[in-house]
Amino acid sequence: MSTPQRLAAEDARRWRASLPREWRRSSILHGTVLTLITLAIYVGLFLGYFLLPTWWLRGSTLFFLPMVIGSLFVIGHDAAHNSLTPVGWLNKILGRIVFLPAYHPYTSWVHAHNTMHHGWTCFKGRHPDFAPLTKAEYDAMPWWRRAVERVYRSPLGVGLAYAQGFWVEHLLFPRKENRSPFTLWFHLDRLLVLGFLIAQGSLAWHLSCQLHGNNWRAVLHSSAGVLVPFGLWIWFMGFVSYIQHTHPLCAWYNNEDDWTFHHVQLKSSTHIVFPWPIESMLNNIMDHAAHHLDPTIPLYNLPQSQKLLEETAADHTIIIPWTPMEYLRTCAACKLYDFERHCWTDWNGNPTSPLNLPTLVRRVPQANLQSPLGASS
Repeated sequence: MSTPQRLAAEDARRWRASLPREWRRSSILHGTVLTLITLAIYVGLFLGYFLLPTWWLRGSTLFFLPMVIGSLFVIGHDAAHNSLTPVGWLNKILGRIVFLPAYHPYTSWVHAHNTMHHGWTCFKGRHPDFAPLTKAEYDAMPWWRRAVERVYRSPLGVGLAYAQGFWVEHLLFPRKENRSPFTLWFHLDRLLVLGFLIAQGSLAWHLSCQLHGNNWRAVLHSSAGVLVPFGLWIWFMGFVSYIQHTHPLCAWYNNEDDWTFHHVQLKSSTHIVFPWPIESMLNNIMDHAAHHLDPTIPLYNLPQSQKLLEETAADHTIIIPWTPMEYLRTCAACKLYDFERHCWTDWNGNPTSPLNLPTLVRRVPQANLQSPLGASS
């Protein structure tokens, strides 16, 4: 391990040791009330799409529903980490419920996210989503598969990459080696998601028929009420998952000798700062390095924990004020990864980021956010 990596790991451990105990303390009341209120909003918006009196009011619910699905999902994410409430069985119940609008099986998620994503963050072959290819791997693909990879690494393609590469391949139909060891719950949770989808679709069809009669308009209306919010949400989920560990300053690894838990969670997890009120709607999940270093911190205590981390480890944290141009620059830079030179490259293998990313020690100056290469020193 290089000196910068060792110093980053020491800073991360010092931060964990300095966290006030109450910041790790979850609350039954807080977690349950937050869950119930968000669920009520989701149910109200879903029913509103079919029952509100005008088309523009009904259409507006399709804009808000994906946001609420995302808020529910982050609540379920906390429950899966056993940090939503201090009661394990309550977390399992609430987590399963709030994951249903996202069609994510709880047991599959716990294994893929907690064990693989957190356990091997940014380690190629074990981190389950958005692991970059090398130039040699990309060149060895048939032309159609290279075309798919180009779509996946495009600004609009991240949702497809998440849907196929993670939701389908790791949650719904994972290979045997990627399945949860809790086989019974793995199958039961997938059946629960299927049952919810059937029930939701049946209710949507019934309500649409009340409005339009049993005709093609009811088919379109019911299909849109189910598929459009999910499609928009899963694109946004791919977008969020992508930017949390993909950036011209985030290193990836394929050698266990270079990888250790604490420095990777700190130096390869971004804090993307969204404008208000997006931060609040995402339930603080973009305070991501703090969450990765200590998943026991409840979502409602993440902002102050992230702030303390950035004061404790200012030379190693990655703080990115989000703008559309910043996102486009990240997508343009982060196509392939060179594990020998430890840098991101374009499709031709040309470096698009600083070399030797694990050794970078600096806070990102705002002026240098104009270009990934401008961040090198």
